[in-house]
Amino acid sequence: MELCLDSSAETSSKISFEEIYLKNRRLMMYTAMNILNNFADAEDCVSEAFLRFSKNFEKYSNLDCPKMTSLLVIIVRNAALDKYRENQKICLSETPDEDVGAVSLDSYSFDSVISAIKHLKDEYKDVLMLRYVYGYNINEISVLLKIGSDNVYKRIQRARKALAKILDEGGGKI
Repeated sequence: MELCLDSSAETSSKISFEEIYLKNRRLMMYTAMNILNNFADAEDCVSEAFLRFSKNFEKYSNLDCPKMTSLLVIIVRNAALDKYRENQKICLSETPDEDVGAVSLDSYSFDSVISAIKHLKDEYKDVLMLRYVYGYNINEISVLLKIGSDNVYKRIQRARKALAKILDEGGGKI
């Protein structure tokens, strides 16, 4: 079955949805399997991730290959985590943290900030990457990750606080 989103001549220079699927399905399946350890659930998550991706295909199709792959991995990871939580029937309750002001990263080298981001939890890494690397706004991230915009804002806030703590503890040299 071939998925054809637009048959105009303009799309010949763009990568097709089918090509994106063929290039990324194994990595996405691997990511979902690492979280779920269940083949059927992992397949469901990969399908869900491609469905989410397809809703804004025109916007995402302009990304270069590494960024698109990274975006797809973030989407499938969140779909797998949603499925895992659903399977575990865990009710997560969060306690409010203190407000975190703007964190100044000017005194740290780019490499030390990137290294510190690698030490963050995936949920924090994902929102930071989507917000500051890919340039998505809070509402777009909310739709993409299927979480509330307040939750996205809070995750960014907590990620920035955790990043500042890692940088301060490591002195910017991680």
